Amino acid sequence: MRDICHLNLAQYFRGGERQTELLIRELAARGYSQRLVIRRGSCLRRRCADVPDLDVREVASNPVAAGLAVRGCRIAHAHDGRTVYSGLVASLFFGIPYVITRRVVAPQSNKFLRRWAYRRAGRLVAISNAVVSSIRRRFAAAEVTVIPDARSGFKPDLANVQALRDAYSAGTIIGHIGALDHSHKGQSTIIDVARAVADIEPDWHFVICGDGKDEARYRAEIGDLGNIELLGWVDNVGDYLASFDLFLYPSLHEALGSTLLDALQFGLPIVATNVDGIPDIVEDGVNGTLVEPEQPQQIIAAIRDLLDEPGPARAMRERNIAKAARYGVEPMADAYLAVYESI
Repeated sequence: MRDICHLNLAQYFRGGERQTELLIRELAARGYSQRLVIRRGSCLRRRCADVPDLDVREVASNPVAAGLAVRGCRIAHAHDGRTVYSGLVASLFFGIPYVITRRVVAPQSNKFLRRWAYRRAGRLVAISNAVVSSIRRRFAAAEVTVIPDARSGFKPDLANVQALRDAYSAGTIIGHIGALDHSHKGQSTIIDVARAVADIEPDWHFVICGDGKDEARYRAEIGDLGNIELLGWVDNVGDYLASFDLFLYPSLHEALGSTLLDALQFGLPIVATNVDGIPDIVEDGVNGTLVEPEQPQQIIAAIRDLLDEPGPARAMRERNIAKAARYGVEPMADAYLAVYESI
């Protein structure tokens, strides 16, 4: 019997999928026997190919198929919204208890099946206090455990980092990493900021890493602006984080923002929006600056303050490096193991 079955039917590799991989790797290092159920063609198969004692099952991208693939495991863990129903299937057909991790703050569906799946779950986990509030708006009496995401632990190549910095002639690199989706990540605001300072802050260079549905829109918005680059998907995320001088995160809504944890690891001062779970990570004036969504002038002022006052920015760097230690994969795995053992 496999100890744990991880369920993730997401189509793309985003923050939730990175967290799924991080948890699987840590549990494998501790000797746990695991199964990973994914949709056919998921990049999680390739990314987890070297994990010992991991049984990977590719299924049709529907929750019932995923739920049936849980058979023979002790516990199921639903890592994305669709596999909530897979956990229910595993429970009903095989009596296997399941855990749900919720990673979004969007309102809960009121469908009967979803209500049933949440109420039957052995434990509910939220990645931030904002997600707890989201769950309790639909399930007022729900018992929810908060387990924040973990930083990825990227190890940069210093030669690559230097080459990236050299490309900007020692200017200030203001970076962002995230799925290209303005309705979530708010990246059009970064383009508005770049346009507003193009003539008055010639040393500011904006770098956006990521892919997603709004890539064509953003390229059209950028046009011939010379102070901003849209790089698309990058594998060497750590090299880019190490090359940035400041991290910009203008989300319109955000359960937590696991990329912020990676920014902490690299000691980056952060300018982010004051929404949902972001204040769990970024304390205004302590380790970053919080602004309101879609307010480019507030972002410009915040960046200027950080660049003009090196003392506070230096203190933010030190605080962020220290704070990153709280978000290692080891404490995240410890917390999930406690949840598994409680059901």
